[in-house]
Amino acid sequence: MVNLRSLALGATLCMAALSGVLGAIPAQAARVTPMVTEITPEGTRSVVRLEVTNDEDRDVPFELTMHRGTISETGEVSLVPADERFVVFPPQTVIAANSQQVFRIQFLPAPDVTTSEIYYASISQIPVELEPTDSRIQLLMRFNVLVNLVPSGTQADPVVDYIRFVERERPAGAEAEAAETAANIVERGLEVRVSNNGTRYFGAGETGWTIAGRDVSGDTFTEILDERQVRENTGLGIVAPGKSRVFFIPMDRDLDPESLSVSFFQ
Repeated sequence: MVNLRSLALGATLCMAALSGVLGAIPAQAARVTPMVTEITPEGTRSVVRLEVTNDEDRDVPFELTMHRGTISETGEVSLVPADERFVVFPPQTVIAANSQQVFRIQFLPAPDVTTSEIYYASISQIPVELEPTDSRIQLLMRFNVLVNLVPSGTQADPVVDYIRFVERERPAGAEAEAAETAANIVERGLEVRVSNNGTRYFGAGETGWTIAGRDVSGDTFTEILDERQVRENTGLGIVAPGKSRVFFIPMDRDLDPESLSVSFFQ
């Protein structure tokens, strides 16, 4: 399983094949834009273009494959091949050193699609055979670009199922591990389950949140989080039609969960 934030916001380092001696200079990274896009089942917007930049000082081969994504309540993503739903050009190519390549993705016409669907365009670096004397560390990158299929007339309908005040543990950061004090960190906050009863995907991390209610002393409480603050905790927070996600919002104040409500705003 893969975390959605890693898939949607950056490149996933698939593997590092070491050739030669330790201490070799690693290859530079590639870049892909955009990392999130939308596509329609028909019409002019059924085509999207992704630009891949090769920042290395050598030619690098890449391939593009399409996958259907399913996101669990906890944000884990399962991918299954979906190349039959798309036409991709070029499916494979060699990008020259310090240059760009545009990949064209077209969704095959499907007028029967009535709700949005989640896909990922996986742009993968193809391994090449290195010379025995080459001391380069070959880093093979894969970028997973989020492609939301959005038919016309669809609309999200997010509903908050419950709000709980919880404590949870998360692993300590790299600094604590280096200091050999890697105890888990206890976080306090709100667990919010959001269901999407609409026909379009809902991006919980693409909206602002207003959290209102009372604390345990009975005092009125209101917390307004803008899109940037929400995304720090939810990532894009994609909730597919008919699906649910559970999000965690850190909160130190002791709140009465029975009094709390969450509303979304643009």
